[in-house]
Amino acid sequence: MSIEIHKKIKKQLDYFVKTKKIPHIILHGPLGSGKRTLLKYLIDKIYTNKNNVMYVNCGHGKGIKFIRDELKFFAKSNIKNHNKGIFKSIILLNADKLTTDAQSALRRCIEQFSNNTRFFIIVEKKEKLLKPIISRFCNIFVEKPIINSKNQNLHSLKFENITIDIEKKKFIKKNLSVKDHSVRNCFNIANKLYEKGYSFLDLLYYFKNSEEKFEDKGAMLIYFDKVRKEFRNEKLLIFNFVSFYFIRKNLNLENIDSM
Repeated sequence: MSIEIHKKIKKQLDYFVKTKKIPHIILHGPLGSGKRTLLKYLIDKIYTNKNNVMYVNCGHGKGIKFIRDELKFFAKSNIKNHNKGIFKSIILLNADKLTTDAQSALRRCIEQFSNNTRFFIIVEKKEKLLKPIISRFCNIFVEKPIINSKNQNLHSLKFENITIDIEKKKFIKKNLSVKDHSVRNCFNIANKLYEKGYSFLDLLYYFKNSEEKFEDKGAMLIYFDKVRKEFRNEKLLIFNFVSFYFIRKNLNLENIDSM
């Protein structure tokens, strides 16, 4: 996604960096509006060394123990360099998934370490956060951008614009047609696809347009679309696709054999 889609927000972020007055920030708005891209733009402007940046997906069962231990430990540790940023940054994805107790612990952590740490939160609905947290942040609403005269979900738009050539289709089909569905081979296939430059979206496009019959293909597409937002590692995401694809394929064959 081009950052220019949200020119007004980009200008605001540039001002924060230029004046060296970067507040805690909540980026909130609908799925696919570009929140993560905007935050990545800001972090790249602040840091050349990402050692002082911590990414946390709160949707992965992060609770009060994580806030009190790992997050607090990172916040109070010494800054590793002063090349560009004079503070550390903690990025919290899906912070609205935290329990009330965990959010309360987070609020105390923010109060305690604001002198050397900035907190950035990405959520769809900020109303699910505690008011004392919201009040300590600069709140930026990111709406779905208007492209071709209508509001667009950037995740869907990116997928719709993807096409793969015949050779790529053949290579994917060859690797997904093997009989060895063991975990080890799933990993080998995922690694091979990744090393050849294939992305998860390439696999998703292939699956969506393949002639292979799956009873629950629609449900699988929904699952893949949902799970890809939870991964930051492309290779692991490809492995997840391959292993789940084989699981459903085996079930599909079992159902056919029983008919």
